[in-house]
Amino acid sequence: MLPADLMRRSGLATELDRDRVQLALAIADEGMVRSLLTDCQPAIARSHQIGHVRVEVGVPTADGANAIAGVLEYEHVSCVLTGGEPDAVKESVSAYQHLTRCQSELQTLAWRVNLSEAIALLRHGGFDESHIQRILQLPWDGWHRTWWDTFDAQGELGLPFQRWFRTRCYGDGTYTLQYRDHYAQDAPPCFRGVWRRVPLAIAAAEEGFGTLLTRLRAARQSLNAEQIVLLASTLTDLEQEGLMRQGVSLYLLRSPALSPVACTRCLHHACPMHGHADAPVLQCRNFQPAE
Repeated sequence: MLPADLMRRSGLATELDRDRVQLALAIADEGMVRSLLTDCQPAIARSHQIGHVRVEVGVPTADGANAIAGVLEYEHVSCVLTGGEPDAVKESVSAYQHLTRCQSELQTLAWRVNLSEAIALLRHGGFDESHIQRILQLPWDGWHRTWWDTFDAQGELGLPFQRWFRTRCYGDGTYTLQYRDHYAQDAPPCFRGVWRRVPLAIAAAEEGFGTLLTRLRAARQSLNAEQIVLLASTLTDLEQEGLMRQGVSLYLLRSPALSPVACTRCLHHACPMHGHADAPVLQCRNFQPAE
C-alpha cells in the first residue's frame, strides 16, 4: 500500500504527502513490505533470501532533517536447512569428504535459555517439530547432523554444508544450544541470516539530482546502511540511470500493476482510510468492496 500520486512534478511535495507515505508504510502488510526489497531496481535481495521483515516510520537521522520516510529492516538469509542429504553425497563417499573437509569452531546459538526460547530458535532455523524434539532430547555426547544450502552474493545456491547440533540441558530447565559446521571451503557467516537496515526515502518534486543524491547519501551514512530505496513516481531515464549507478535502488510508483483501491467503496468502517477519496492505499488485505 503506497501512494499512487506520491511525487507529482507539477507542484512541491507537502508535509501531508510525507505523512501519507508514512501512514501507508505503517499499515502495510508483509507482502507489500517485501515488494519494496524485491521489486526495486536493482533489487535489494531475492525473495528466498528474505526472512522476517519489519518497517519503522518516523526514524530521525543524525542531522535531524526529514531525509527519510522510514527504515525497513529485514533478515538477509545466508543459508537454509535442506530437505535431506545432497544427491552427490548419496552417490559418492569422496563427495561427502570434499564437502565436509573443513570444520568450524563450536558456536553457541543459545546459552541457558528456557524451553520456549529454545524451541523458537530452532523453529526459526527451519526445523520441524520432530527434529526439534530430537535435538532437545540428545544425550550429553550426542550430535544431530543436518544438511544446509548456502547462497552466494548474487543469491544463487552455493555448496551445501553439514551442521552438527548438540544440546546441554540443565536441572533448572534451561538449555544451551551449540553447533559446529563442516564445509568445503568458506564457512557459513551465521546461523541463518543477519539483520540489515534499508532507509526508505521519497523523491521530492522539483528536487534537483545533485541535491537528491546528497540527501540520500547523508541518510545512508547517518543510519550506517549499505543500501537505500528511493520511492518516486516520475524520474527521467537519465535520473534513474544516474541514481542506480550511485548505489540507489528505485521503487517506481507509476507501474500500471499498482491500481489504487477505492476506499470510498470499502465497507471496512473501522479503517482510518474509510470513505477517503484521496486515500494513499494501493493494496489492502482488509478491503471489503461494497455490493
